[in-house]
Amino acid sequence: MISFLKNKVLKFFFNKKSIKYSFIFFLFISIGFLLGNHFSFEGKKGFNWEGAKTFNTYIKKKYYVQKTVNPLDLNSKNIELKDRKIPKDADLKGFWSPPFDWPVIAVHSILLPDETVMTFGSYGIKEKEEGKNISQNKKLKLTDNFELERDKGTKQWKHHDVLSGVDFVIWDPKKGIDKSSQKVFHRPIVLDAFCSVVRVFDNENVFILGGNLEPKHGAPDTQNATTFYNIKTQKFTKGRNLNYDRWYGSIVRTAENSFIMVGGAKILHHKELTQDRISHIPEILTSNKDGTLSWKILKEGASEELLGGMKGEEWSYPKFFLSSDGNPFGISYNKLWVMDKENNYKILKVGEIPLATGGISEKIIHQNPNDEKDYKELSALTISSPVGDKGSAVMIDKDKILIIGGQQKETGYAASNKTIIIDISDSFNPKIINKKSMSYPRAFADATILPTGDVFVNGGTAVYQSADDDTYFSNFTPEIYQSNDDIWKKMSKSNFRRNYHSTSLLLPDGRIFVAGGDVWNAQLFYPPYLFSKDSKGKTVLAKRPKIEELKKVISKRKKQIMKVDDSSEIEKISLISTGSTTHAQASELKHLSLNFKKINKNQIEFDIPEDKNTLTDGTYLIFTISNSGIPSKGKITYIK
Repeated sequence: MISFLKNKVLKFFFNKKSIKYSFIFFLFISIGFLLGNHFSFEGKKGFNWEGAKTFNTYIKKKYYVQKTVNPLDLNSKNIELKDRKIPKDADLKGFWSPPFDWPVIAVHSILLPDETVMTFGSYGIKEKEEGKNISQNKKLKLTDNFELERDKGTKQWKHHDVLSGVDFVIWDPKKGIDKSSQKVFHRPIVLDAFCSVVRVFDNENVFILGGNLEPKHGAPDTQNATTFYNIKTQKFTKGRNLNYDRWYGSIVRTAENSFIMVGGAKILHHKELTQDRISHIPEILTSNKDGTLSWKILKEGASEELLGGMKGEEWSYPKFFLSSDGNPFGISYNKLWVMDKENNYKILKVGEIPLATGGISEKIIHQNPNDEKDYKELSALTISSPVGDKGSAVMIDKDKILIIGGQQKETGYAASNKTIIIDISDSFNPKIINKKSMSYPRAFADATILPTGDVFVNGGTAVYQSADDDTYFSNFTPEIYQSNDDIWKKMSKSNFRRNYHSTSLLLPDGRIFVAGGDVWNAQLFYPPYLFSKDSKGKTVLAKRPKIEELKKVISKRKKQIMKVDDSSEIEKISLISTGSTTHAQASELKHLSLNFKKINKNQIEFDIPEDKNTLTDGTYLIFTISNSGIPSKGKITYIK
């Protein structure tokens, strides 16, 4: 019987017709396999060629290499969303993209006039595990050959071992998030820009002021350096040195296009800071007759109490804004001061933010004498006032400075959850106005003004321990302050702590770039205004108004015209400074609502304040906002 079946099978396979049909069947299957891997019509009409693939490369890509996560497209099939859908509550709590690879710790983030982003703050990644996504490629080697793991943070190094602003990244968000979107500069100039101040200087140049002493033996000290980066030539050039070292300094731009710098210190690694190394004398950058720039000391602005204090660290990143009366106004720890423009910028103390009292530094102990196991300790802390360099400050309207969080210096105090507005309409007589407190105390949180005029606050710690290890008591739930209603709303939780060395930056498309925090990754936060509900109650991407045309350079501030797709639902036009953030400081970030009128369906006339004390020259984002609170994509314009 077995022999009979064997003969039948052999006869079948070696029959000419069987061989012919088998060949046709094999050919059909092969063509189907090739079509299935070369062509796709998913979400498109017709077939679309996807490039040549061999069976070997297909198997490798399919089973051994995870696809790169691209959170820039919420409709992408690679986005890590449950059920590949936008979360139901995204229109209420926003949405976080998955974390993606970043070449440096983005301690500093700056939006440039061409809509690219500059970041720096650590040695860059030299080597990593290729062929894996960010959830797998943990092992890194930096450009100084330091080896560590991507997400373990400060426990892997001492002091500033990996923190140095010598490697720069220029990122083009329009190109996505892979290597092709990022241009990395390794030591383009002799400079350590870590802990510097960065501002857009004009339509082509970015200004880096002050910096750090690179934590390497024999490294040059560039704490008094100034550097220009030209976005068109992509070249770094050296500027005139400051008169004083300005590690942790602050800057303001005047109506005359001068820059005044205050605060900062000279740091010597592993040595305690002493009074003689604190820079308590301001200086101003002015133009000479020959077109060159130079720094001039402002002797009348010198003050150890207001700009050089040791106890409250008044020298460290003072909050610094230009008031509409033309006087630079500052906040150092809890001290309010003004520089009198009409009196050679003489500095005057004009008030104080009241400090909280009652801080308890001792533990409260429960101990049962009859039961040794019945023992508990309670550490009671008092919520701080919103003071110090650990707090954030942004100008949400003309002369209205919003102060968020911070932490008092004394023991027994937690970070602050308090919010105040300082009205500097009369810079010699500022008014302090208490506002609704945040849900959480935050030290070293990042504040970002949104197109709507609201403020996004992310990260921070409940109690700041030290610069060597700020991993304790991190806050993962951001909040948005709705300034018109004076309320705070909790957003969806983030994945990584973003504390002392983190940044956040509003992008022209309305998303927020969030990075740093002693990890080599970044995320994007999609605020609730990017989502809406459809007729079936499903959360979808919101239909947004559109600015069709806007001048890239505006020299005449009155009666400007912008072209839009439909003006009928436009309710507001917002103007926001292009951001530059580091160490919870958003350098003179400000927002204004512009006066406008609708000319016709596709044209809007708007006015920009002519008073340069209210709005200095510089690069700004302009958004239109619909009556549903949905912003357009912003346009960057240089106003002069």
